[in-house]
Amino acid sequence: MSFQTKDISILNEANRNKLEKDSWLVILHANRIPPHIGLLINGKYQSLTIKGHELNIDIKALEKTIAIKHIETLFIKLKTHPVFSLSFQMEIAQYYIQQYERVQSNQSTCLSPIKLFLQEFYVLPYLEDELLFDLIERLKSNDYISEILSTQIELENQKEIKLPRYTNTELGNRIAHEHSLIKK
Repeated sequence: MSFQTKDISILNEANRNKLEKDSWLVILHANRIPPHIGLLINGKYQSLTIKGHELNIDIKALEKTIAIKHIETLFIKLKTHPVFSLSFQMEIAQYYIQQYERVQSNQSTCLSPIKLFLQEFYVLPYLEDELLFDLIERLKSNDYISEILSTQIELENQKEIKLPRYTNTELGNRIAHEHSLIKK
């Protein structure tokens, strides 16, 4: 899937000085089915994974992992919230992540707590079966994206990003497959 960003420039260099501030959606393995998504708030990364919770991961550690493993990554900056502080947003993001034990097929995905966070702070209705590419489109159409940075990604041009399309069935199958690898 590709989406036009119109007035949002996509920079091919993630800049730590920028990433240490504000709220960002982080899409890891951006060209994989499915990609992984987490939240970066004030330079601390949070996500729900197959293994459980990742909370308060410093941006330096995240950057190192991305560089060493050559992980195609997008950083999507959310518009600054007019009322709630970043520390409060991080507290609530962690609360939502901790509502789930881990990513589980047909129960929870890495996107589940993100949707709750976006419902809380950006009044985006929680759509149970919504996948990442549709959520990004809703953020874009509501003008909640202010900037996009990328690293380890070959951009075709400065105005287009391609995210893979997949179904909920493919997502469930991938989660089940990942769980089977952990049990071995």
